[in-house]
Amino acid sequence: MNKNLLSFIVCVFVLSLSANAQKTVIGLKGGLDFTKINGESFSNSYTGSFNVGAYLESKINDKWGWQTELVYNQGNEKINSAGLNTVYSGGASNLSVSTSATIGSISLPVLATYKLNNYFSLHAGPQVSVDAYTNENIFQNGKVAFKETDFAVCVGGKLDLNGVKFCLRYNHGLTNINNYDGRDKWLNRQINFGMEIPFFKLKK
Repeated sequence: MNKNLLSFIVCVFVLSLSANAQKTVIGLKGGLDFTKINGESFSNSYTGSFNVGAYLESKINDKWGWQTELVYNQGNEKINSAGLNTVYSGGASNLSVSTSATIGSISLPVLATYKLNNYFSLHAGPQVSVDAYTNENIFQNGKVAFKETDFAVCVGGKLDLNGVKFCLRYNHGLTNINNYDGRDKWLNRQINFGMEIPFFKLKK
C-alpha cells in the first residue's frame, strides 16, 4: 500500500472537515458494491461485496453543494483463466491461478452535488483509490498484479428521507491497473448501493 498517498487522502478529508465545520453534515455510510474489471483476464460480470466509511457534506447554496468521503471498498474479481493464459502465453501467468482476486481499497471521491427537489439530488466528480488489501496469485515469482493507485469518475443520485439518504452511484475507472505490463488493459467498473446516516449537523 502507498502509505504516503493514503496519508495524503486522510489529510484531505480531515482538512475538508476543518475548513467547513460551520456548514457541514458528517455521517457514516455503508452498502453493497458490484464490481468487475474489464479485460481478457477477467470475467465480464459483476460480483457483489461491500463498502463502509464516513462522509462530509457541505452546502454552497440551496441547490449546489459538495461532498467528500473516506470509504473502504472491497471487490471480489472473477479471473478468466483461459483469457489470462492466452494473453500471457509465454509463461508469465500462474497456471494454478485461483478463480478470483480480492482487492480492498480506500477511496476518496470529491463530488459536486445538485439538489433537484426535497427528495432527490445528483452528484458527480473524480475519485482516487489506494490499495489497502489484495489477495491474488495471478503471476509467477510473486509479481504483484495490481497497481496501488486508481483514478475514476463517479456519477450518481440520492433519495433523501428525513436526512437518511439512499444512494446509487457508478464509478468508471480511468487507470489501467495492470501492474505487470500493457498486454491486457484492466479497468475498474463499480456500482454502489448504499445508505448515509447523518450524525453531526454543524451550521453557521
